[in-house]
Amino acid sequence: MDRKDVYSLLLLAGGKSLRMGKDKARLLYGGKTFAELIIDKAKEVGIDRIFVSGFELEGDVGEVVWDRYPDRGPLGGLHACMKEMETPFCLVLPVDVPRLSPEILEELLVYHERHRRGLTRGREIPLLWEHGVRKEPLIGVYPVAMAETIEEMIKERALPVFRVLDRWGYECFLRDIPEDQILNVNTPELYKRLLESRPDGTAEGRGGKMEKERVQILKITGNQFQEKEDDVALEYQYCLRLKDGREISISCTPTHMEELSLGRRFLLGDLAGEIKPVHADPVESISLKKIFQTAKEMFENPGTLFSDTGCAHSCVLMMEGRVLCSMEDIGRHNALDKVIGYALKYEIPIPKCAVFSSGRISQDYLQKAIQAGFSVVLSRAAVTGSAVALAKKEDITLLGFIRKETGNIYHMGHVKISEK
Repeated sequence: MDRKDVYSLLLLAGGKSLRMGKDKARLLYGGKTFAELIIDKAKEVGIDRIFVSGFELEGDVGEVVWDRYPDRGPLGGLHACMKEMETPFCLVLPVDVPRLSPEILEELLVYHERHRRGLTRGREIPLLWEHGVRKEPLIGVYPVAMAETIEEMIKERALPVFRVLDRWGYECFLRDIPEDQILNVNTPELYKRLLESRPDGTAEGRGGKMEKERVQILKITGNQFQEKEDDVALEYQYCLRLKDGREISISCTPTHMEELSLGRRFLLGDLAGEIKPVHADPVESISLKKIFQTAKEMFENPGTLFSDTGCAHSCVLMMEGRVLCSMEDIGRHNALDKVIGYALKYEIPIPKCAVFSSGRISQDYLQKAIQAGFSVVLSRAAVTGSAVALAKKEDITLLGFIRKETGNIYHMGHVKISEK
């Protein structure tokens, strides 16, 4: 069957763009709008039925569909467009990833075509893109038959996309891609960074990729010196502008900048009226087996930045034994901010999650996790005495020195810890 008879493009272009301050769909990159770039890439992979959610674009760009349930976030756009489609599947893409390549989309579609019959749980299920251990719920192939379930969830006010996915079931296509290709351009600072970058992902004036660069070194071996090249982590100075006019300089790894901004601004109280965390009952139990498995993965398969430079901390978001995302940064606090930002961006209920750090847990780190809503904090490294005291005061489950089948419980909290 011809691909154009199987897939439509569902372009999510109707976000409020509060952080950007202007319509993202009309932003220009390389002489074209973001919307035009995404539509062109869909056509390159053989999809010519275009549905644009919630935004009127100039020219012949496809069918514009307005939400039947306004102000319901991405679910409103998914539902409205699916109700208008005649194809059995849709390729879902957000408008703010202008550098996503057609080669990546082709890989996703080919995988779906080859494995479609196996992607069932009594019905067709979505196939999401996963890179590293981070899932992208708004980059994937969705069955159009989900429309009725999405409508039910909207009526139940269960708006996080992952809530719908968990109810319906989903699978992931694991494939690492350069971070700059999935950069969500949602702030003026990120748009500026996009414009300053070259198409190959190299930042102007740096001569290296966005998270590392190569330098000349003298390698010492015994009493011998040898000239070599080595990768070092980039230290990027990010200026975060708050609503009250203050500017905060953050020394960070220049990846997942939207998540970093969201997490830090939330903790500073700068997102009032824009984003609200999803309220939920706290974690009731955690599995030692899953914790040790995650610790093993962090040790054996650290992030690419740590593998290449040895200069990064990792922070992992876990919910019900599943890893939802893993973030890297030269600063452990930044990695936590990115995880918090990821949870806010995709409306993941933080109280139901545990956070797992590669670095030490100090009092200020634990305080930040508590402020975000976590009640379970885990680490491969040490825990300070002040952090233990704070965990006991706030009744937070705190574990440290977690290795393969070993670890220390500093405070049990209200959570039940099971072996399975």
